[in-house]
Amino acid sequence: MREMKDSGVPWIGNMPADWELVSIKRLFTIGRGRVIAQTELDETGYPVYSSQTKDNGCLGYIDTYDYDYPQLTWTTDGANAGSIFLRDGYYNCTNVCGTLNPIGDLVDLRYQKYALEHIAYNERRIDTNGYKIMNNEMAIIKTLLPPLSVQHQIADYLDIKCTQIDNIIVTEQAVIEKLQEYKRAIITQAITRGLNSSTKMKKTELEWIGMIPEHWNVKKIKYLTSKIGSGKTPKGGSDVYTDEGILFIRSQNVYDGYFDLSSAVFISPEIDCTMSNTRVYRDDVLLNITGGSIGRSCLYEFDELANVNQHVCIIRCNSQMRPKFMQYFWNSSIGKTSIDIYQSGANREGLNFFEIGNTVVPTPELDEQEQIIDYLDNKCDAIDRVISQKLTIIDTLAEYKRSLIYEVVTGKKEVSHV
Repeated sequence: MREMKDSGVPWIGNMPADWELVSIKRLFTIGRGRVIAQTELDETGYPVYSSQTKDNGCLGYIDTYDYDYPQLTWTTDGANAGSIFLRDGYYNCTNVCGTLNPIGDLVDLRYQKYALEHIAYNERRIDTNGYKIMNNEMAIIKTLLPPLSVQHQIADYLDIKCTQIDNIIVTEQAVIEKLQEYKRAIITQAITRGLNSSTKMKKTELEWIGMIPEHWNVKKIKYLTSKIGSGKTPKGGSDVYTDEGILFIRSQNVYDGYFDLSSAVFISPEIDCTMSNTRVYRDDVLLNITGGSIGRSCLYEFDELANVNQHVCIIRCNSQMRPKFMQYFWNSSIGKTSIDIYQSGANREGLNFFEIGNTVVPTPELDEQEQIIDYLDNKCDAIDRVISQKLTIIDTLAEYKRSLIYEVVTGKKEVSHV
């Protein structure tokens, strides 16, 4: 059993007696990237790393490079502040990336990446844009410094273990993607072909819809609705949001088939009164009409009143269309294709009410709509339960990985040679 000592840092607790806590400025030369405009980026060349975590932080490419040596980078501000990356090869960093170039041979960059992922997360401060760790703040943060041979040993161990965990997560994510594709295929089949495989079919004039049952119609949404419209951001913007009151629905709350209210905000009844024309009622279909989430749609199935901003469209069905059938249309491949057609034609990320109203929907009689809805509810619920199980597995693995890294980089778990 190795001898331990109090680190003096609450979230670290005890650490091995022969390890040190050393300020970052003693171990690294601290720098920062530069401003690189979006217009400079290309699809080939040397990578430009930014604050995003998607694609390992790669924003694009340019034909020159600023760095040709391995170092750590971190995101200085925003939602991803404190994210740590190990960079190597020939590359560039934007001005939202801090750089840590090791001084001498005191550190194994792989070990410090693992250690700083925990340290930076605990040391970052809340800011109006999310979080911040600027260069002067990073300089005085203390990091763990085991003997160099131990750093190598820990890094080798974690590289192997984390790769194993990540591979399992990738496999589970691939299963989820297949299930989501299967779910969309089932929805598309049901709302274009119906449930009776022996029904006679007829051609439509729309190739993305193809064949539909002979007794069905295709109708434009404007003839199936009593309202198509969106809201606005209240005067004062986010400053007028409250912790309770009238639910104010934004595009980040609307997903295909469900709401995510983890980031829900509210407005006062007084503000809601000034926006009475965009109130949301039970059985309204909500559709995201701008940005990267364009096309996501779900049904509002609550009795409580709500309101929406300008990025979410209210589609209120009339007596010819069941609201859940309309939601399933937007969740289907033909709903997504209808949106893609408008986007490719206008080369933009936005739907207007005219386009929504002129979108064509396969339209069976109401009793058949209800049969299809019941069928899809059962099928989709079963698929969603499996997806939920897979997400739980992924969350459990991610938490295990975080716990393992913490235990090892702080010396609480001793690892043998790999």
